[in-house]
Amino acid sequence: MSRWSTLDVDEASVAQLGALAPRQVVEHAELIAARRLKPVELYGRWERQQWSADDISFGQDRHDFDHRLPRRFREQLRGAIATFIVGEYTGLDMLAPVMLGARAEDDLVFLGTQVADEARHARLMFRLGHEVLGFDEDPSVMLRQAWDLAEPEHRALAAIEGELMRATVSDPSDYENWVRSVTLFHLVTEGILAVSGQRALVRQLSRLPLLPGIRSGFAAMCRDESRHISFGLHSLRIALQEGHAGAVEDVLERTVPLALAMTRSMEPRNGAVGAAAGADDVVSTGVDSFRRAMRWIGADPAFTRHIVDRSLAAPGADLLVAARSGAPAPVSPIDAPTDRSTS
Repeated sequence: MSRWSTLDVDEASVAQLGALAPRQVVEHAELIAARRLKPVELYGRWERQQWSADDISFGQDRHDFDHRLPRRFREQLRGAIATFIVGEYTGLDMLAPVMLGARAEDDLVFLGTQVADEARHARLMFRLGHEVLGFDEDPSVMLRQAWDLAEPEHRALAAIEGELMRATVSDPSDYENWVRSVTLFHLVTEGILAVSGQRALVRQLSRLPLLPGIRSGFAAMCRDESRHISFGLHSLRIALQEGHAGAVEDVLERTVPLALAMTRSMEPRNGAVGAAAGADDVVSTGVDSFRRAMRWIGADPAFTRHIVDRSLAAPGADLLVAARSGAPAPVSPIDAPTDRSTS
């Protein structure tokens, strides 16, 4: 069978995910979100898509990282993975308030699966940080090493996340507090920032026959994130229908410009893999993801345009010319769908 199918990603093992064409992996979240699955359906997907962070081998990756990667790409990869070391641990650390304020039983059950995913992702990042990047093996030391590499926007976003999660803990019954937390956690942090970073890595790594463990691990994380994002969009769609747009918009006003500014640091730099003409525009990917998410939750189009315009006005906006026009990020030949036999 030669046609593309989402089943390639749904049913693939971790090793098979690393071998799939990048487009099959990176578009998966949109395909799942478009189906508007309910939390109980997302739970069923989690049951079928289990994988182990400890089963991925990084032996070849360490050799590739030390001896075969171009220097500039090695530096960029180190910074990108440091962001994920902090981000995945923070996801695990701060998801408890979202569980605490869950409105329905099915929501709580699904969020339990997300906690398990975040634990798996944190474990994978700790292994990757030590075994490939050479960070300290002690997670508490590694997190500080990775945090020292954090961009100012990352620090600002983390401060807002802590503020919102504390508010949810202080009064779990306050639905608007919960909506604010879901907006930041699922729509911004996962739906814009994590997706953009994961896609950038999957696409860039696909251009080199190197780093098989990292390729497989990030592809598996992308598949997990598709469930998390879908849950967030489901919850926010209900929140807007029930008149809580103000809570959602307040969080987006404060955080989307920060998240999109962070994606600028993920852009391939001169000398890095993917930096040639026609490389993927990571910031445009983030903007496109935000626009789609806002359409799916039924947000006010005028507000969406306002947030995008405000973000584009930030320093470095020249990178966002394509995003301003609403054009999709360019797709390279390597991203084209492949025969299903590859899975």
